[in-house]
This record gives sequence, structure tokens and C-alpha cells, in this order.
Amino acid sequence: MASPELHRFTLPNGLRVVLAPDASAPVVGVSVHYDVGFRSEPEGRTGFAHLFEHLMFQGSESLEKLAHFRHVQSSGGTFNGSTHPDYTDYYQVLPSAALERALFLEADRMRAPKLTDENLRNQIDVVKEEIRLNVLNRPYGGFPWILLPAVLFKTFANAHNGYGDFVDLESATVDDCAEFFDTYYSPANAVLTVAGDLDVEATKALVEKHFGDVPARPRPERPSFAEPAPQGEGSRRTSRPSPTPRTSTRSRTRRP
Repeated sequence: MASPELHRFTLPNGLRVVLAPDASAPVVGVSVHYDVGFRSEPEGRTGFAHLFEHLMFQGSESLEKLAHFRHVQSSGGTFNGSTHPDYTDYYQVLPSAALERALFLEADRMRAPKLTDENLRNQIDVVKEEIRLNVLNRPYGGFPWILLPAVLFKTFANAHNGYGDFVDLESATVDDCAEFFDTYYSPANAVLTVAGDLDVEATKALVEKHFGDVPARPRPERPSFAEPAPQGEGSRRTSRPSPTPRTSTRSRTRRP
């Protein structure tokens, strides 16, 4: 099957848009990638990028808490988000008739998520429980991706645990969240992608309708994540209840 032709454009507020029409099924996928991940977290705020991902589902300028879930699921769609070293993404997959609904939902939370103390405290507890479930209380939990960075790298950006320390998570404030949003969740720091059963010109018009009035803010300068050259071997041993011992090996090489 031939790859879909890509159509790219940028709105005046800096939002980059990619359209990929594919009429093979009456379905569309709508995603927004923000150019921020856990490598951009400041010291003392480990886990903040992932925590903020959770907050983006807790209501927005026009919608109450859990409304995003209800609107997508009532359309027969699915949704999720995820946090990575260098980006955070949010997506919906729905019947193509619900395209405008998905665009509205993403534009509304790009404009103004509901950053309240109640939502923050609730989601801190949710993230802590996720860490307990996926890492602390599971054999080999988080192995090796949580443990290896501190062995391979020296700088905080590359070596710290992106899931976050409980002390750091609990010390987060609404002001911290607002600053993180203002800095990293600007239209100029995001890419909107729409793929599937769509009409290109009609979709462009819908994108401009819903995202065109999201206030422009400067795109943050991308910091350097450079690492000093490795000076030798490193290792770390950890003890946790598990059926059998497990070993993971990774290597870094110097560039010529």
C-alpha cells in the first residue's frame, strides 16, 4: 500500500501541522506532540513532565474534569498520552465523522488546561500509585530503563529517573504547573498531526478554526543535553524481590 501524501503548514501562532490523508478506513487519528520530555525537567522536579501529562486530562477552558474522556469514548474512539525523553504526546483515534470533536478537544486544552490545586494533588497520588504498580511492587519493575541511565550518563538531564522521586512530586505547586505550561506548551512548541480518512482542504479549515486563536508564545530554547565522553566501565547492583537474578548490559562509545 502506498504511503499517504503529507501536507504540511504552519499557523501564525507557530503550530506546525501535518496532514496525512488515507481513505482505506473511515477512521482518523489526531495527535499533538509537544517538544518537551523528562530530559527538560529541572533538578528538584523529577517526574514533572509525566505528572503534567496527567494534568492535561483533568479539564480545560471549556470542559469540566473527565469531559475529554466522555467525548472521545461516546464517539467510539480511544485516547491516551505518553511521556518520553524529548517529547510528550496525546492522541485520539475516532470515526472520521468525529474529526472536528477531536480537534476541538486538543485545541481547548492547548489553550488552557484546568490547573487547580485539587487536580494537582489528585494526580500526584495517581502518579505515585502508577509508580508503585509498575515499578516498586513489580518484579523487575522499571528494569532496566529506570536504572541504566544513571550508569550510562553523568548529567542530570540524562541520568535521572523520569518517573520521578516521591519527594519531588509531592513538592510540586500549581505555580510550577503554570510556569511549565507557559514555557513548554505553546503552539510554537507543538506539532499537530491528523491522519486517516480526511479531506485536506476541509481539515485545514477546521484546524485554523480551532487552533488559530490559541495565543502565540515564544518557543523555548532547546537546552544542550551533551554528555562528557565515557571514561570507563560503570555498574550498579540493586536488590529487589524477584524470581531470578537479571542482568542488563548497554554500551556507549566515543564519537571520533
